[in-house]
Amino acid sequence: MEISKQPLAINNINRVYSFMKTRHFPRAIKLAILFIVMSLCVGCGIKRNALPPEYQDQASVVGFENIRTFGDELPKNFEAQVATWSEQLSGTVTTADDLSILSLSGGGADGAFGAGILVGWTARGDRPEFFSVTGISTGALIAPFAFLGKDYDHLIQEFYTTSSTEDIVRRRFIFSALFGDSFLDTAPLRSALEESITQDIIVKIAQEHRKGRRLFIGTTDLDAMRPVYWNIGAIAQRGDEEATQLIRSIVLASASIPTVFPPVYIDVEVDGVKYDEMHVDGGVSNQLFAYPANINLYKLMQEMGYNNDLSIYVIRNNPLKSKGEIVQPTIRDITAKSMSTLLRYQGIGDLYKIYNTARRDGVDFNLIFVPSTFQEESDELFSIDYMTKLFELGRSMAVKGTPWHKIPPYDFDTTN
Repeated sequence: MEISKQPLAINNINRVYSFMKTRHFPRAIKLAILFIVMSLCVGCGIKRNALPPEYQDQASVVGFENIRTFGDELPKNFEAQVATWSEQLSGTVTTADDLSILSLSGGGADGAFGAGILVGWTARGDRPEFFSVTGISTGALIAPFAFLGKDYDHLIQEFYTTSSTEDIVRRRFIFSALFGDSFLDTAPLRSALEESITQDIIVKIAQEHRKGRRLFIGTTDLDAMRPVYWNIGAIAQRGDEEATQLIRSIVLASASIPTVFPPVYIDVEVDGVKYDEMHVDGGVSNQLFAYPANINLYKLMQEMGYNNDLSIYVIRNNPLKSKGEIVQPTIRDITAKSMSTLLRYQGIGDLYKIYNTARRDGVDFNLIFVPSTFQEESDELFSIDYMTKLFELGRSMAVKGTPWHKIPPYDFDTTN
């Protein structure tokens, strides 16, 4: 479902550069040739068959129906979906069951913390089987395996304690970065997803979906500038290679930091005409999500005949309190620090949104996050040493039964 879009211009420039490296031209001649080629290639970047804005509410993924919704509106055919969900739950859930939602945030390499929490929670012996799991960005990498349960803990532990930067991304040639859609290439991560999200995994997700359990992953539709929540179990029902590839692409898109990692282009259609959408990191629009705020979950469950106790467990793969640092007076540092600050406070806002929604609906709220006492720093994008330490921190906190916060801390500080 993902479209490969490597510009012809980039290939041509790379070929010219490679050719000149094998020839003994004076440096000035080499620079002149490259300048001419680059000038001729201006405007020859990535070509898209982009979905026109007026069709954004009408588009569906080629070959699929009712598998996603914009995160700022109710799903299409909502009543029909609720009826199906109620029927599925009737065969697997009793009114005595506690129903729990797991929400996994973004955080890049800090996803190792969430992985550790889940593994330690399993070791403690009181980890619930979540009836719904949601994931954003690095949380999307964990979500499928958290959804399937403790038997898959070894996969998330292995990923976050043995994967280095080169196992996840690789640098692009300078001209590819200048004329392409990102500075890094996520081909290694795509390969890792092909190895971990297997056909067997997809079949098991589909089986759990038919029991009424739900797995959602969030991306950002950059063309529409809106969050998109993908119903992974509904996609998995297809059970074929196309469904598997789409799920991998959604997970990859959710973790694709704009400009750093390439976006994922997904085929859609309107009235039989095909276009593409550009999807990037779900954290651009939401750092985490649980269920739509315009749905009263407890009331909805009651209408379906369930008076179950409902709980939400939120794992934030970041500290809430920043230790601060001196910002250098450069465009690069100012931009990076500004974006980091923006995302941090967006994430805090998302926490309060989930908390207030849960409180309104009578849902038990639980939050855990990286404590401010963790002062380790990573010397690269994905450091095995850093992630292993963070994983062990999360694991030990869960094994010890570190209390979950019942409200988001107002001062963002904790010895948690």
